[in-house]
Amino acid sequence: MDDEYPFDNASAPASDRMSALEASYDTTTFRHLAELGVGAGWSCWELGAGGGSVARRLAEQVGPDGHVLATDLDTRLLADLPANASAVRHDVRAEPVPDREFDLIHARLVLIHFPERDELVAKLAGALAPGGWLVLEEIEPRGQTVLETPDEASATIFRSVQGRILDLLERAGSDVEWAGQLPEVLAGAGLREVGSARSTTRWPGGGPEIRLLAANSVELAEKLTADGVPPEEIEQFRRVLADPRFTVSSYPLVSGWGRR
Repeated sequence: MDDEYPFDNASAPASDRMSALEASYDTTTFRHLAELGVGAGWSCWELGAGGGSVARRLAEQVGPDGHVLATDLDTRLLADLPANASAVRHDVRAEPVPDREFDLIHARLVLIHFPERDELVAKLAGALAPGGWLVLEEIEPRGQTVLETPDEASATIFRSVQGRILDLLERAGSDVEWAGQLPEVLAGAGLREVGSARSTTRWPGGGPEIRLLAANSVELAEKLTADGVPPEEIEQFRRVLADPRFTVSSYPLVSGWGRR
């Protein structure tokens, strides 16, 4: 295990990865945040802000009297945030939490990649204002299934390469089963009113959501090849993902929340 975050926002596929994540999960994320009552004047921290879609939505919700802090290891995809939002480079693993209290802290598909993820939850809970919400959303990638396929060969190549991608992520420190533990972890951090929800959608071949898997295969291509996956299999995998006759379920998304 090398404990390194496996993706790079400065890489060429990063924009595709971010837009695919937004297409896949923004609707669910926005619904949960609205249900928690995010509103005017709130101070929010969007951790691992990626392409910035959640930070921009939060900025709309908190209005001119509120503020959204959007942090990431690389902020180049966070250009043009609204006036009531700011982008700051920040490494939550190595640096102290920002010196303020937050009404909401949200992170999506961030902590799953870090071996010290449980300790980081406690760190984030400590940055909440009294009554503030911590909302964490993580995926269960091995819960993804093939729903439609033009032939068994397409399903076989998908399962083979996608399985090797998940193997790489696990060896890098990701815990692909951690999402299911979110309620217990949030409660263990001393939060109250803990709840969670699990959602799954369809990712049709060639659609905006399934581009996440293609972008991952591009970004991790060198590591996959070094791990013994032939380049032609990676190309086959991408052709399967582009085939409209092929459909998989999304990575199941677990949304968990708790209140200080």
